Amino acid sequence: MIITDPKTTSRTIPNRVTAIAVHTRMRENGSSHYELGFFYKAMLARRLWSSQSDLAKSLGVSESNLSKVIGLTRIPMEVVEAIGGPEHISFRIGELLLEAIDQFGDAMFVTRVREAVRVGYAAVDDILEFAVFDRIPRCTPNIVRVRLARDKRSLRVEIPDLDQLLPHLSKLENFLSGFFMMFKAELVGKKAAAAESVRRRLRTDVPAAKVGTRKRPA
Repeated sequence: MIITDPKTTSRTIPNRVTAIAVHTRMRENGSSHYELGFFYKAMLARRLWSSQSDLAKSLGVSESNLSKVIGLTRIPMEVVEAIGGPEHISFRIGELLLEAIDQFGDAMFVTRVREAVRVGYAAVDDILEFAVFDRIPRCTPNIVRVRLARDKRSLRVEIPDLDQLLPHLSKLENFLSGFFMMFKAELVGKKAAAAESVRRRLRTDVPAAKVGTRKRPA
């Protein structure tokens, strides 16, 4: 089960009031469709609600979306991890994955995803090209991607060909630390230069005070 918060397990949610509170917290924390799907599924299994319609009404979500989200839980965890985690399971991607699962079967599709990862594909679109559409993706340059993490306080660095770097993680960490310090210093320098430019422009734009001659009294 993808959900790690113990309060989201069916055994520790005794009633609807607690379930609604947990659901609110999950949505505020940006839980993925995949994680919410397991939560909805657990609440129905717990029989706190008798139907998807009643559950959707109590939680303030559409019955159609709730049904779609629950359907995403059919995607094997190994596939979810291969494409980068549950946050990558949008409705569009989930629909493609479910269609492929129906076409190939769970075991065969997991094998195809494993093969895509083994040959080096990491981007979601590339894995889908290989495993879902049975096409070889076009070669793309190895690009390091930096994304905002779900906690909104940290960054997640996605590095291609990570296997080659695993033996050198300490060196990579030192390199990245030094690079980020240089990057921050560059930003500070540019900000200071921009501020100085504004000050110079303001001094230039201020008109010189006119010097007048005071008329002597007769």
